[in-house]
Amino acid sequence: MTSVLPGRFHVVTNGLAAMLRGAPGPAVVVLCASDRAGTRRNPLAADVRERQILAVRPDATIVRLPDLTDDARWVDAVLAAVSGDVCVVTANRDLAPQFAARGVAVAVPEVAGKTPAEVLEDMVAGRPWELSVPLAIADVLRPEVEGIRAIIARSLVNTEGELAHARDFDSYGAQMDAALAQKLEDVLPWVVPGCIIDKGCGTGKLLVELSRRFPKSGFVGVDLSQEFLRRCDENTYFADDVAFVHKDARDAVVAEGTATTIVLSSIVHEIWTYTGYSQAAVDKALASAFRELAPGGRLIVRDGVSPGRQAWRMRFLRPDVRACFERFAREFKHGEGAAHTWEGEDVVLSAHLANEFLCKKDYQKNWHIEVHEEFGTFSLEEWKVMVERHGFLLRELHGYVNGWIAANRYEGAVALFDAAGGPLPWPATNVVVVAERVVGSPPRQGFVPS
Repeated sequence: MTSVLPGRFHVVTNGLAAMLRGAPGPAVVVLCASDRAGTRRNPLAADVRERQILAVRPDATIVRLPDLTDDARWVDAVLAAVSGDVCVVTANRDLAPQFAARGVAVAVPEVAGKTPAEVLEDMVAGRPWELSVPLAIADVLRPEVEGIRAIIARSLVNTEGELAHARDFDSYGAQMDAALAQKLEDVLPWVVPGCIIDKGCGTGKLLVELSRRFPKSGFVGVDLSQEFLRRCDENTYFADDVAFVHKDARDAVVAEGTATTIVLSSIVHEIWTYTGYSQAAVDKALASAFRELAPGGRLIVRDGVSPGRQAWRMRFLRPDVRACFERFAREFKHGEGAAHTWEGEDVVLSAHLANEFLCKKDYQKNWHIEVHEEFGTFSLEEWKVMVERHGFLLRELHGYVNGWIAANRYEGAVALFDAAGGPLPWPATNVVVVAERVVGSPPRQGFVPS
């Protein structure tokens, strides 16, 4: 049986080298995105990637595959590139079922150590990276380091207006749109018609539905990503007045006192994360929203929520979930990690960290991004204090458990207990915060975060 190993292989890490060497029988490496080079997502040319592969698996046959963004087409293209009795060897747990659904044998090895994206980050930051790859790979990559730095080492926003984290837009956009019905349920009861702003609008699908329900309102979609703004522009809106702005969600986009509703859906945790976990950045976003809102206008926040810092015990019900946690504990927040101890089969850690693991364990395709995001940034009490500190009247504050997530991602994966061993319910997956600028409340000019 031939082992088929699909991937981009920009950095053959120690873990990937072990996977290549351990693949049984003849090996065919399907080199994906072989036509892409010189970008953050695909910095290295195909020949450099091939030299790395052959340095650790000299008997491998390499088949080049052009870039395909659709997962279903990509799986079919990989299979079309090989023939005979094959077993697909991939560490991508999201794609493995798609190969299996086509009747192909699949092996999903655990790949230890740093990811290729993390090694590239180390190169750019000037941190030691050579120990994360075999010696032969280090020899191939050293001449490329300066070029990689020139491609990747840029500010938060690049010339295309994207956050500098090589996000898979199709996968990320699909995740956003899958939650659309729940977003509407959370947001609609609190919308004040007039001038409605969606900051961090992503694909624009929430704006489509809001424009359907409030066709006489004006809408502004704001995003840092020009790719998402391009996708927004392709949508059909029911309101006549829809505009898009390429801007940071922390900044004001309309004149003071003119907005009636500002929506921050799953964007506050990104503001926090991509500014180096900065409270000042979140405060700036809230202060800007307060100034933009007219008296009686509302800020609607939908995001993750922290269950607090008390001690919890977590028991893993599957070996792959435990292995994923061990990786999370090493890599979370750019190597800050997750402090924990073991007591028998249970891991003891803060409720906050347990929740962070649960929030991201199933996002393997964008793991190199998700593992560094802090999704449940603030607790309910912290949200209350924060919005009131900015002068808002708190109209609504509650957390809830998304039933689909609990049933499909939590059940059967882990069990939670308090410090004394008593069983716990699932933590809230989301928070809804509704804050109003009351009539007569002046904007806090020169607000300084506490």
